[in-house]
Amino acid sequence: MKKTILVIGGFNERTFQELGKRKGNYNVLFHDGIIKRASTSVFEKLVKQSDCVVLLQSACSHKTMWEVKELSKKYEVPVTYPRSRGVSGAINSAIEVFQNKVSFFAS
Repeated sequence: MKKTILVIGGFNERTFQELGKRKGNYNVLFHDGIIKRASTSVFEKLVKQSDCVVLLQSACSHKTMWEVKELSKKYEVPVTYPRSRGVSGAINSAIEVFQNKVSFFAS
């Protein structure tokens, strides 16, 4: 079954999607992390569709980070927080979760 990675933060949607396909045919959903109209409801739909969330902390607001973290906990979707904003690091951190090299959930 094809795994879905949700990347929150940044501005490289197409690059995340292309690398996801190259690294293992992963489906990559993307949100830039910018909350429009003070609503965070868009994140719930995205988290529910995902097998892993990659949260680029340095590329999104604190409100976004906390909302996504809570939704991930609610739906038991693992979250990874790569140290950089880089596309490779983001996709690789999700792959590590899938390969059980790291296993953690939002707390």
